[in-house]
Amino acid sequence: MTDPDQSPEITTGFVLDVACVRKYPKGDLVQRGREHSVACALMGHCVESGYALVQLDGSMTLLDSAATPLVVKALVQAPHSSGVHLEVSRERDGEEMKTVSVTIVGGRPQ
Repeated sequence: MTDPDQSPEITTGFVLDVACVRKYPKGDLVQRGREHSVACALMGHCVESGYALVQLDGSMTLLDSAATPLVVKALVQAPHSSGVHLEVSRERDGEEMKTVSVTIVGGRPQ
């Protein structure tokens, strides 16, 4: 039997850099995620701040530093210039969750 703590966690959401997350009230984050530009997310200070995924219900998942190069790669390959929706797979690594994969989700949720 598989230990549920060892199962990968899959989450999806609009990608926002943490620098931008800090600028806006929680109630604005879903709309900001829908509109967030790839150009902003790839600015030096934005990349350095790390990334989060904002879900449609307004909840947010902060990603670990291992996610940053994977998110950057996905953003560079994004088929549109804003509102990038990602799927992230994370696994437990000791006391923390570590990102193991990042993929662009086809289409954008409403």
